[in-house]
Amino acid sequence: MSTTTNSLTKTDKKNIHSIFWRGFTVMGEMTYVRMQGPGFGWTMMPLLRKLYKNDDDYYAAVARHMQYFNTNPVFLPFLQGIVYSMEKQNAEKPMPDIEESVQGLKVGLMGPLAGLGDSFFTGTWRVITTGIGLGLATQGNILGPLLFLVLFHVPYYFVRYYGGVLGYKVGANYISEAQESGLLSSITKGCSLLGLTMIGAMTYLNVPLKFSVVTKLGGVPFNLQTTLDGILKGLLPLGVVWLLIWLLRKKKISTTWILIGVIVISAVLGGLGIIK
Repeated sequence: MSTTTNSLTKTDKKNIHSIFWRGFTVMGEMTYVRMQGPGFGWTMMPLLRKLYKNDDDYYAAVARHMQYFNTNPVFLPFLQGIVYSMEKQNAEKPMPDIEESVQGLKVGLMGPLAGLGDSFFTGTWRVITTGIGLGLATQGNILGPLLFLVLFHVPYYFVRYYGGVLGYKVGANYISEAQESGLLSSITKGCSLLGLTMIGAMTYLNVPLKFSVVTKLGGVPFNLQTTLDGILKGLLPLGVVWLLIWLLRKKKISTTWILIGVIVISAVLGGLGIIK
């Protein structure tokens, strides 16, 4: 596979600028159901309109980029640059599995990049630069807040902007050849597996659901939650998430009714002391 890099045309640079500036609205368009998905799709709309002149193709492209998505904003342009290059390739030479490929890459990469952005920029670099700025600010030095703004935001926006450039170059260079060689299919499957792994980990960490049932069986103390943990850590939260996905996808139950059901059932079982 070729390792050469393509230079950006004026049109490409204009499109990268569009991704960069429109991407600032993503956090303001979040929903509890799709998180940054609506903002991701809105950011891509002008570019997709340029690529797909046919309304059906355009609306299909917009729909696949309105799906659930969530990552650290600093790496958002990088992912959008890759996606834009894939859509550009698809507009020129239709890919039979464009939906699976795009979603697989987004889901597979958003988790690791979110962890990297959160741990470095939010949890480490921001704390360091805040400490430096506060050290001067508490002494009455005006350079304190100014130094914080420079030290934190310059690398943050540098990575954010040139991430879009790098993402586009990576996608533009390798997507077509990867599709022909079968590498794209392998990457898609790998990213899908990685995404499922991340979803499982997020379920365990963010759904703190446990049984509080403690009794005796044949005179021997029995703790239901301890027994389940012995089988598989997080088995109860994972089962509940699978059930909700099944209700959403197979039974077509609306998100509103599912949320109401979760609240009511949680209140009842919690009040009875069955879960905590």
